[in-house]
Amino acid sequence: MPLLPSFLRPKQPQPQPQTTYFLSSPPPNFPLRPIPPPGSPRVIPQSNLIFSLTHPPPHTSEPTLFFLQCVPDPIGFLYHSSSFIQQRLSLDNTHSIEWRHQLIQLELEEKDGLAATSGGRIGVSLRWVEGIMRSVRDGERDMKGATREFKGVLLHELVHTIQHDGQSTCPGWLTESIADYIRLLAQLGPEHWRKSGSGRTNRGWEDGYDIGARFIEWLTGSTPKIQEESSSLGSQIPTQDALTSPTKTSVEGAVHTQYPNALPSNDLPPFEKIHKGRREQDRPGPFPDLIRLIDSRLKYERWDDIWWNELTGKSLEELWDCYLRYYGRSE
Repeated sequence: MPLLPSFLRPKQPQPQPQTTYFLSSPPPNFPLRPIPPPGSPRVIPQSNLIFSLTHPPPHTSEPTLFFLQCVPDPIGFLYHSSSFIQQRLSLDNTHSIEWRHQLIQLELEEKDGLAATSGGRIGVSLRWVEGIMRSVRDGERDMKGATREFKGVLLHELVHTIQHDGQSTCPGWLTESIADYIRLLAQLGPEHWRKSGSGRTNRGWEDGYDIGARFIEWLTGSTPKIQEESSSLGSQIPTQDALTSPTKTSVEGAVHTQYPNALPSNDLPPFEKIHKGRREQDRPGPFPDLIRLIDSRLKYERWDDIWWNELTGKSLEELWDCYLRYYGRSE
C-alpha cells in the first residue's frame, strides 16, 4: 500500500508540556518540597512561596534539554534568588514577608523575544535558548557563559514578580533599571553591558536597563561585597562558582540543588578605589536605602517624580547631571 502524502497523514499528537510544583518553607526547614497542583495559594501562609516549572519534555525539545543542563534546578535558583531580591528591595527583613505574588510560575515556551513577566508568571523563550545553544556549539561562548546569561535573565524577571509598581505608575525605565541593578549586585550582568557613566546627556536615564542599573549603583554607592553577614532569611543567592557548579541531593523523591549560605564574591576593588581621583566631594549621597525606600512607597502610593527631591534633595535631572560629571562627562 503506497504511503499517503505527508499533508494527508494524520498528525501525531505532540507531547504536552509537563508542570511540577514546589512549596517553599521558611528557615530553618528545608527550603523546597514537591507538592501536587495547589487549589488555592491563599491557604498557604504569605511567607511561603509556591513555584511551578513548565517545559516541554527534554527528549522532544533540544533547547529545553540544553537549558536544564545549564540550570539543572531552576526552581532552586529562583528560591534562593527570591531571598536575595527581597533583602535588597524591602526595608522589613522579618520572617513575616508578604510576597506580591505568592505563586511564581516559570515556563519555557516556544515564542519570539527573550523573556517576559506578567503577574507572577515568567515566560522564557525557547527560541532564544536555542540561539544561545547554537552559539555554544559554534564556539562563540562556553557553557559557563550560557549559564550566567540564563541565570541573569531569570533573576531579572523574578525581580519583576517581587518589586512593587505603584499601581502600574512606576516609570518603565525605573522598573527595568531596578531589575538590572539587582542583577548587577548578584554579579550576573553580561560582559556586553555598558560601563558606568554611559548614557545620553539628555534624559539618558530613560534608556533604563544596564544604563539605569549603573546610575542606581552610583546613587546607592553599591558594589557586591566579598563577605556580608547572612540575614534572618537564611540561604542566599550563591557565589558565581556555585551558580555554575551546583551540587544535588535527593529529598522526598525530588532532586534539589543545594547552594552555600553566602553572597556573591567580589573580584573588583572597592568602589572608592575604582574612582580614585574623581570629584567625590561633588557627588550627592550615596543613598544606600534609596531603592528600598522607593519600593516601600510603591507598595502603597502612586509614583511621583517629586520623590527624587524628597529622598535625595535633588531632582532626577540634577542627579543625572552630577552622575555624568562624576565620570568626566558634561553637556
